[in-house]
Amino acid sequence: MELRDLRCFLAVADERHFGRAAARLYLTQPMVSKAVRRLEQQLGARLVDRSSLPVRLTPAGETFRRQVDDALRMLDDACADVRRRAAREAGQVRVGYTSGLGPSLVSAAISALHIRHPELRVQWTSESTARQVADVRDGVLDAGLGWLPDLGPGFGSARVGTFAFVALLPEGHRLAGRTSVDLAEFVRGETVVVWPSGPHPRLYARVTDALRRAGAQDIVEAFGSVDDVIARVVDRQGVGISPRGWARQRPVRGVVQVVLTGTPEVPVTAFWRADREHEGVRLLVRCLCEVARDSDLAEQL
Repeated sequence: MELRDLRCFLAVADERHFGRAAARLYLTQPMVSKAVRRLEQQLGARLVDRSSLPVRLTPAGETFRRQVDDALRMLDDACADVRRRAAREAGQVRVGYTSGLGPSLVSAAISALHIRHPELRVQWTSESTARQVADVRDGVLDAGLGWLPDLGPGFGSARVGTFAFVALLPEGHRLAGRTSVDLAEFVRGETVVVWPSGPHPRLYARVTDALRRAGAQDIVEAFGSVDDVIARVVDRQGVGISPRGWARQRPVRGVVQVVLTGTPEVPVTAFWRADREHEGVRLLVRCLCEVARDSDLAEQL
């Protein structure tokens, strides 16, 4: 009995459709169908009723699904535990971070870790906060670093700092000569261009809610990335708002960055699985907090 056949069966059981199960597994539909039939032949029992759409599990299939689901979850946990132990023994920590934190906090932490803990090898991976949460939960990462993570039970976390925002203004704009501007004054009479919601929906929702409360009447969601926000500002289609870390990576002639005040508080959070002790994670989180505090990054990430 092959593990792939079991995973094909579980995908069909979840999706109630062979085509969707195949797409989920990046396989062809005939491959998934053959895998399920192979299981049925080996077990001597029909697992899936194919007479209707969506397909249904037979009583034997329902029982088999529960048992296989539990068994594979235990197997996946065992594999993840071995990988974590091997990483700990090798002095490695796998940590994700949101891209906007790279130029400030992460770069400073890398330098500090080399000095304070040269024996610790950290593998950094740039991912959205939501992807990090899933990877930490599944044991793919040891820790994550992002904003507004939807953690739920079973996680430990530490607040590292508070994310700052900047206004992106075309040269010659009425506010372009200011060192800072309040959110309510920034949105007055303006079309405000905001980065796409897809990669960070919770951050997008918090910022657009704050813009509306500040009086914004016309909010436009950009396509692709912050680069599109900048392009629209250059083209004078509106003013833009961006996390400061993202904007720092993209200085563009013709666009002025001005610090925004009155923006919603967005904490930068380090998080990890609470039930899996890892000395390297403890050292990493302590270093992140110290670097943010000592280099005055905690309030301007």
